[in-house]
Amino acid sequence: MPPPNDYTLPNGIEAYRLPKGSLSLSDALVELLVKARSFYEWPADRGAGESQQTILTLEADVAGRMQALNEENAHRIVAKVSEWAGNRKHYKIVQAPPDVRVRMLNSLQLFNAPDAPANAIDALSSLPGISLVIASKIFRFCRPTVGAAVDRHTSYFFNSLAFVTPEGHRDQTTNFRREWLNGPDTTSRLAIYPKASYTYTRNRDEFVIVYLPRLRSIANTLNAIPAPYQCAATGGQKNWRPTDVEMAAYYWGACNAPR
Repeated sequence: MPPPNDYTLPNGIEAYRLPKGSLSLSDALVELLVKARSFYEWPADRGAGESQQTILTLEADVAGRMQALNEENAHRIVAKVSEWAGNRKHYKIVQAPPDVRVRMLNSLQLFNAPDAPANAIDALSSLPGISLVIASKIFRFCRPTVGAAVDRHTSYFFNSLAFVTPEGHRDQTTNFRREWLNGPDTTSRLAIYPKASYTYTRNRDEFVIVYLPRLRSIANTLNAIPAPYQCAATGGQKNWRPTDVEMAAYYWGACNAPR
């Protein structure tokens, strides 16, 4: 069966690369992102306020553990993020033996480097119970001002978002590879094959080289407008980080996109 198709976003949802390299967003895209981020909810049915407060609490916990990073704190970070993410292989992380916990510590230490997180993503993804999706979520919490997660909904959203060049070409914002789930072919997901495979390295590079910089550009553009979102946990208006753009895309996709 051929790879699943990406979906069609509503009319007018576009991003524009301007001649000098800056970015512009359509009014419809700005409205979509602001609304979706303000009402972000995960897991479902917990309410936006509780869901967003859970994230703020987890961010603070991870930040404290990153300041005192050791084997125990590294394991706790990975386990807490995995639990929050609803990782189906969470038990493998909880039951990780001492040698794997040391590798978790070594992986998280790589996130403190100023360069792109490809090495840390690779190191984490080689551990039991962790894939590209879970590794990106760990990055998102370890470096919340620059990191962002990728999963089924966000990859499909940005694969479907028109990125209009100064020459008028309509390109995909990202080009993540998707796959069908095993069993009945009724849903699809981001392809997360083992590290050694072509598909894994392709999607990892798309995450690091294309996805993260474009989320950063969108966040900077929203802040320059300005178009803050309202945090459901605090009630305050907040500026955008790359992870906030990701969260908005995730929530819109979870609510509106085909499975």
